[in-house]
Amino acid sequence: MSEERIIRRRRKADKRANPPSDIQPMELDPAFNYFMSAKIGEGIRKRTQTDYSNTWRYLTDWLYEENYNVKYVHEITTEICRNYILYLTVEAPRFKGHKYIQNDQGKGLSTATINMRIRALKVAFNFWYKEGFVRKNPMDNIRCQKEDEDKIESFTDEQIEALLGACDQRTYVGFRDYVFQWCLLDTAMRINELLSIAPEDIDIKTRSIELAARLNKNRRARIVPVSAETIKLLHELIDENKAHFPYAKKVFLSVYGEEVKDTQMNKRLKYYGDITGVSKEIRTTAHTWRHTSARNYILNGGDPYTLMRLLGHSSIAMTRRYVQMTPEDVRIKHEQFSPIKKFRTKLR
Repeated sequence: MSEERIIRRRRKADKRANPPSDIQPMELDPAFNYFMSAKIGEGIRKRTQTDYSNTWRYLTDWLYEENYNVKYVHEITTEICRNYILYLTVEAPRFKGHKYIQNDQGKGLSTATINMRIRALKVAFNFWYKEGFVRKNPMDNIRCQKEDEDKIESFTDEQIEALLGACDQRTYVGFRDYVFQWCLLDTAMRINELLSIAPEDIDIKTRSIELAARLNKNRRARIVPVSAETIKLLHELIDENKAHFPYAKKVFLSVYGEEVKDTQMNKRLKYYGDITGVSKEIRTTAHTWRHTSARNYILNGGDPYTLMRLLGHSSIAMTRRYVQMTPEDVRIKHEQFSPIKKFRTKLR
C-alpha cells in the first residue's frame, strides 16, 4: 500500500474519531420539513408520513405548553426527551383531540403508542445527526418500553357460523359481506390487501390471488392460495359487479360501485357482530378474522413456516403471536399426539 493511500485512510479515521464540534443550526419546523422531504424521496408510505408528522406535532406542542425555550433542533437534549416520554407515560390525556371520543378517558398512553413515537423520534434525530444539524442523537440512550404480550383471541366455530349466517345473501351488500368474511377466513389476508384486489389479480387455474408489492405492508409481492369454494364465490361477486357496475375496477364495491374503504368494511363487520351478539364476547374486526384463520390453519395440521409465508410475515416470531391456542386446543392436541400413545398398549 502506498504512503499516500495510508495517509488518506488515516485522515478518514481521524475525521470519524474526531467529528467537528460546530454544527449547522436549523430551526424546528425547517428541520422537520427537510427530514420529511428526504424521507418522501426515499419512498416511505403515506401512513408512515402521517405517523412522522403527528409525532413531531405532538412533541412541539408539548415543548410549547411546557415553556421550553427551544428554537433549534440541537437544543433538544436527552433530558428533554426523557421528560417527554415520562409525560406520555403518566400525564398525557388519552384520545386527546379525537373527533368522536371524549378526552376524559384517563391519562397515560399505551405502550405501543409511546414506542411508535420513540422510534419515529430516533429516526428523525439520527437523520439530523448525519446531516450535521445536531451534535448527537438525544434519543440514542432512550429505549422502547417493554410491551406485555396480550392474548389475541380468535372466533370460535359457533361465532364464525353466526357471523357468516347473519349476511343476507339475497341482497348485494349481504352477499358481498359474506364473500369478504369467507375470504378472510380462507386466506388470512389483511383488510387493505383484500379490498385492493381486482378481477385480474385472481388466477382460476392456479387458484391464487396475486398481491403486488405496493399493496403489501412489507412491500413484498406474494401469491396467496385460495380454496375452490372461495374462487367460485369471488367470481359470482365479480359477475354481480359486471351486471350493476361494468366499469368498476375492484372486486369489493359499495352499493354505488365505488371502492370500499377499510373503515367502512370494519363497520360492516362490527354490524354483524352486534346483531349476532358476538361483539359482546370478542372484537368483530378483520384482524380477528386474520387471527382466526391462522389459528385454524395450525389446528388443521398446517405448519408454522408455511403459515408465515401465507400471512406475509418476515419472521416466525410475528407468526407465533398470531397463533394463540386456547387451553382446550392444547388438550385436544395432547390427546391426539401424546408420546405415551404408542406405549400404552405394550405396557398393558
